[in-house]
Amino acid sequence: MFTEQDLNELVEFRSDQSPVLSLYLNADPRQHPTEQNKLMLRSLLKEVAGEADAADIEAIERYFDFEYDWQGRGVAVFSCQAAGFWRSYSLAVPVLNHAYASRRPYIKPLTDVLDAYGRYGVILVGSEGARMFVFNLGELVETAGLLGEEVRRTKHGGASGVAGMRGGMTARTARHGEAVVQRNLKEVVEATDAFCAEHGCTRLVLGGTEANLSQVKELLPKPLQEKVTGEFAIDFAAPATEVQARSQELIEEVAAQREMERVEEMIAGWQRGSGATAGLSDTLVALQEHRPWVLLIDAGYEVPGYRCQNCRYLMVTEHKECPLCGGPVVRVDDLVETMTRRALESGVEVEVVRDNDKLQEVGSIGALLRY
Repeated sequence: MFTEQDLNELVEFRSDQSPVLSLYLNADPRQHPTEQNKLMLRSLLKEVAGEADAADIEAIERYFDFEYDWQGRGVAVFSCQAAGFWRSYSLAVPVLNHAYASRRPYIKPLTDVLDAYGRYGVILVGSEGARMFVFNLGELVETAGLLGEEVRRTKHGGASGVAGMRGGMTARTARHGEAVVQRNLKEVVEATDAFCAEHGCTRLVLGGTEANLSQVKELLPKPLQEKVTGEFAIDFAAPATEVQARSQELIEEVAAQREMERVEEMIAGWQRGSGATAGLSDTLVALQEHRPWVLLIDAGYEVPGYRCQNCRYLMVTEHKECPLCGGPVVRVDDLVETMTRRALESGVEVEVVRDNDKLQEVGSIGALLRY
């Protein structure tokens, strides 16, 4: 199970002994048979044979031959045998095929996956309680349930021993039922708050009937309201697989809408000359001045660049020496990957944008700025 803690560990790791071999494989059996995925694995390892350490290639081959069960949809492996470093993650979501050898783990594909399929909570709301789920990268990781007082449903004209009292009894019963529902929903809200705090849910999806969802939303405190990304109609007793599929579809739709809105906001700010940058050079300058709060990157964007070995200053074009400290300058194969890592180290949100022509037209990268 891949977590934010795992990502932080990968961000911090560096090997000065030999390169880290990072491999991503789309192993989804619904897209390709296992034998075809194995052929792709061999092709990826062959591509980096001249850059990666032979011991790391052998370790990855051994892992897929004897340990990996070929049940997940994606897999990410990081190996640096010289430094005693090995991490492997079987994922319930697909990844793009990629192999990369460098001094640090190649993390950009994982930030893409976390952005699209990251940790979120789903609350199914019923009149008598709630079912609560946490999904991480498409996989169910936590569940909980809450049942309140039973809501008795009495039909109008139901059994009553006194003639003429049926309507009155029904009205009182209805009022009592409504009060019970309100108490149950308040308990659902309290339990939801505790559940999200315990499991670190940054996004929240609500499911249930229109009536129950309308009532519970009115009771949510503002911090929880801000986490709600959407809602959908679903039977309270639906299986977890249906809950995951329906909620993930909604999460992806909302994420796509958010990406589009942020790109439009970035372009508008860039055009008026305040609040945003667009293009590699200006965005890199802003990042090194610690100005962005969101870094926007096209999912397929890669470009080489340069880095000072002394002060870590990043450059788009080659210099004989660092313009800041005069230190030696080395080439980095993917400057965008390095920028992604710098952003994460600085607490900047990284938004990986998919299939957005507008972002590609302005250079495939940009930022929303704090100042």
